[in-house]
Amino acid sequence: MGGSFNPIHNGHLVAAQEAHCKFNLERIIFVPAYHNPYKTGEKYERELASTFHRFTMIELATSSNPDFYVSSFEIDRQTPSYALDTLKHFHEEFGEGTSLYFITGTDAVMTMPHWQGVEEFHKYCEVIAVTRPSYIPQYEEFLGKVAHLGLKVYFVTIPALEISSSDVRDRVRRGMPIRYLTPTSVAIYIEKHGLYQEQE
Repeated sequence: MGGSFNPIHNGHLVAAQEAHCKFNLERIIFVPAYHNPYKTGEKYERELASTFHRFTMIELATSSNPDFYVSSFEIDRQTPSYALDTLKHFHEEFGEGTSLYFITGTDAVMTMPHWQGVEEFHKYCEVIAVTRPSYIPQYEEFLGKVAHLGLKVYFVTIPALEISSSDVRDRVRRGMPIRYLTPTSVAIYIEKHGLYQEQE
């Protein structure tokens, strides 16, 4: 499961658990991005917590689930995070007999035709696109655009994904509570370290 996780919230965790159950997965590996090459701008840079903080929050959030793991692969490379590189890494680590699924938000998946190396994705994984009920993408149009790529994409609606990382950051800035939107351990961590409090 890839993303910035800035910060991780309960929507991410519910989506991971749903994918784990629906697709009978052995484990979910959360892979925080070092830097998303498709997100740019001063606001993104200003609001992005350090890799140390984001990784630590994921560890706190997932520690009680024995099927959830965290990988520092993209962070350790300290280069822009391209999903294909990560897929190749895990394909090599787990071997030919392992089926890999790439889990991310539907809004990100809809931009996939423009991703670097997307034409190779079908060699390494199938895609699980998780979406919130209020987001209604043009599925048919998207599937038409990627048909030539041989990519298998499954769309899964997750009610808890109405929570977003940007909403969590905004609430922190405004001094509003975020407990029950993120795991309590993450909410405490954000408060303790003063994350996301910079004003616009």
